[in-house]
Amino acid sequence: MIHKLLQALLVRVARLVHRMPGLILLAALALTAVSVWLTVTRLRVINNTDNLVSAKSTANRYYHDYAREFGIDEDYVVVIRSEDIEKNREVSRWIGTRIEAMQPEVRRVFYRLDFTKIEEHALFLLDPKDLEDIDREVSGFASQMKNNDVHLDVNSMLTKADAMFDDKYLRKQSNWKEFKPFVDHFADMLDKLATHIEAKPKLKSKHLPNGAASQAAQDKLQDISKEMEMHEYTGPEGSEGRTLIIAAMPGPITSDSAPYHATILKIRQLMAEARTLYPGIEIGLTGEPVLTDDEVEMSSRDSMIAGGLAFVLVALLFFVSYRERTRPVIALLVLAMAVSWSLGFTVISVGHLNIISQAFVAMVIGLGVDFGIQVMGRYEEELGRGQGIENALLASVSHTGAAVVTGGTTTALAFYTMCFNDFVGLREFGIVAGSGVALCLIANLVLLPACYVLMDRRKSPQVLRQKAAASSLPAERINRALFRFPAAILIAAVLGTAAAAWFLPRVRFDYNLLHLQNTKLESIREIKTLQDEGTSIILADSVADNVAQARERIARFQALPSVASINCPILDLTPIDADKKLAIIRHIVGSLQGIQLNTDVTKDVDVALTRAGIDRFLTDCQQGVIEAQKFAPLFPMAKEAVDVFSKLIPPLQRAQTAMKGLSQQELGKRLNGYQIEVFGTMQRDLAFLAHQKTNGTVTLDDIPLPLRERYLSPNGKILIEIAPKDNVWERGPDEQFVKELRTVDPRVTGSPVQNYEYIDLLRASYVQAAEYAAIAIVILIALHFGRPTLIALTILPLLLGIAWTLGLMGVLRYEFNPANVITLPLVIGIGVAYGVYTVDRFREDPQLRLFSSSTGKAIVLSALTAMIGFGSMMISVYPGLRSLGFLMFVGVGMCLLASIVVLPQILRKLRAAKGNAEAEKTAP
Repeated sequence: MIHKLLQALLVRVARLVHRMPGLILLAALALTAVSVWLTVTRLRVINNTDNLVSAKSTANRYYHDYAREFGIDEDYVVVIRSEDIEKNREVSRWIGTRIEAMQPEVRRVFYRLDFTKIEEHALFLLDPKDLEDIDREVSGFASQMKNNDVHLDVNSMLTKADAMFDDKYLRKQSNWKEFKPFVDHFADMLDKLATHIEAKPKLKSKHLPNGAASQAAQDKLQDISKEMEMHEYTGPEGSEGRTLIIAAMPGPITSDSAPYHATILKIRQLMAEARTLYPGIEIGLTGEPVLTDDEVEMSSRDSMIAGGLAFVLVALLFFVSYRERTRPVIALLVLAMAVSWSLGFTVISVGHLNIISQAFVAMVIGLGVDFGIQVMGRYEEELGRGQGIENALLASVSHTGAAVVTGGTTTALAFYTMCFNDFVGLREFGIVAGSGVALCLIANLVLLPACYVLMDRRKSPQVLRQKAAASSLPAERINRALFRFPAAILIAAVLGTAAAAWFLPRVRFDYNLLHLQNTKLESIREIKTLQDEGTSIILADSVADNVAQARERIARFQALPSVASINCPILDLTPIDADKKLAIIRHIVGSLQGIQLNTDVTKDVDVALTRAGIDRFLTDCQQGVIEAQKFAPLFPMAKEAVDVFSKLIPPLQRAQTAMKGLSQQELGKRLNGYQIEVFGTMQRDLAFLAHQKTNGTVTLDDIPLPLRERYLSPNGKILIEIAPKDNVWERGPDEQFVKELRTVDPRVTGSPVQNYEYIDLLRASYVQAAEYAAIAIVILIALHFGRPTLIALTILPLLLGIAWTLGLMGVLRYEFNPANVITLPLVIGIGVAYGVYTVDRFREDPQLRLFSSSTGKAIVLSALTAMIGFGSMMISVYPGLRSLGFLMFVGVGMCLLASIVVLPQILRKLRAAKGNAEAEKTAP
């Protein structure tokens, strides 16, 4: 019933076309002119990927809340890398200052931090216990220096030691309280002295002068100083200045079409100048804005090239297939007009193209010409039979046109089903691509026949018949080959389907967005290099309302197995127990007042005094051990003396042995080096302690401005950055990371969270679209054919094509990804059309000698044009677009194979079985 109504409607359309072809052409040209004007003047390509997701998305809302609170966007990241640390810093200053000058295109340039005010309060960053240890050490040492007028050089140290090793001094038990800590430190210094004289590798120096304090306290103080020095220029943890990073946030976005492109070009120009000025320094650019811009620019360029290539290849296919130019040229012009209508409709309906929908032109070229092939093929077939123009037009539009409407509608519906999800970019793609297919369908059912009427109405039937015959295929030869081994073909189809089912479990979904990128891109190379160095540029972000909440969250984040590190400089530089610490710090600073800390360590060491002092100390220690051992069983102090002297003997022996083999000049050189390194460091460290501020603790004003702007919002909220332990570009680690973080902060956001949510949403959206498409297509086919047998036969090639495609993916271990998963609904919508054409022709002509009619050739050409449209994407250097083109090429090809090879065998056997049944009924 529905089929007959459709045919009746198409007959009316065909008659209207035959009566008014000129008016239809004029209207189409006017519409084309308007569409071209709209496209040229108003069509934009939105390259801001933030616009691809619905604002209603919970994850997107959390991200925008965070971004508004901190005025934050993802950074441009310049990476500077070489073994020359100082040269790296020079390059960082050169590029950093010039990027700063690019404001307002960039803001918050992050490459150098001024820790001057923090250094003045560095002791506040230690624990109270560590401060107490330092206080005890420094106070004791300061007391010795004040009481004995000691200077910080080699000879003064030896003079002090000589005085303290005096028998009268050591016999007083009260002096041992001062003497024992001195010996601990003296032993350490003698060990370093022996090492310098031996010219062995240098040992790590301690900040503090006395050895009695906990090593942990000394290490922490040294770490603070080192951290501030190393982090003056920003870089990855552990690189120690061999890799530096300049991070700059984009300024206000003034254009959605290319929000970052102009700025990226300027930064790359600066980098090119820097490479010329500083040869040998590696400089690269990455960051999510750069990744996005590179991806969009590449995919846009490749989409345009693919569209042009598809048009050229389709034209060549037409010329070769029809062996004449006029009719194919008209079909291509009609296709071009329909594409322009599609672009004009895009301007009116959506207003722009996005990174997903911009690929629709190449798709529509491949799919839209399908309808023209079917109509043109049937029209020529009817002309070849001697039909007049009107009758040929009526037959092609009413019979083949009905199948074309069903096939075109299924394809359009496959796109339209993408509109029912929260992914805005996908919805827009569904609208523009579905409407493009629908407009191509209308153009080929109305405009194309009108053009043929205008072209053919002055030609004689004989000329038209001759031209139609010239483009026909060797039908009998093809049909004989097609039906020569029906059983073998069906067995092969069954075995192929079984094999596909066997390999189907191998098919996986690759969530890693980096795998969609061109690995030759600088931005991708830099990300992978940073990953190899243990640095992730994608971090999760948690926003705390206050300091207490931030500290509580950090403690819980640090306990999570998937977390590598936490970055929250505002808290790292904000002291706890400040009042308690202040009292200890004041005592440390006070104990160092009045001590001379500027001894000239470059003055030559008295070598003779040093030789004599070491020899004397060794003899005294050896003799002291002998004497003390005599009384050790009786007196505790004697036992202590054995332990004390025993510590000093090994380094003294080493020093004495090393000195014997050295000339006076060489020994002096080594002693001078030791004095500069050890006592120079000691003076600097004591001066560092002596100049600590005691009039208050660290305030927010002391924290470097770039850190305050980045990690502290105007409303007082605190940003916590969480680095993943594993590669969160991969789905497993990303899923674990996000789920664990949400146990601490359900509103956690950032790129790992967005990737986790959006890729899964994209995959689920396509799967849902495929389900909707399948349901809609079954309904349409049921309305078209009515009979269950015909419905099942129409859908069978699609099912086989999908099964074989998935099986081939399993064999090749070819994975679905966020770019090519679109093939799920598309193959359903496109592939079913070939079954529709085949079964519809079988219903019209039960003899079904497929290639004796125009249908076989038209189906092959239709599929080839679709394969060309999608296959043209395989030239792309963008792996995502390339994988989409490959899967659609294979999927359409498999559906074609099932429709023109397998399905005809089944239809022929059904016809034979029906004939046998009828013969049995009529038999006597």
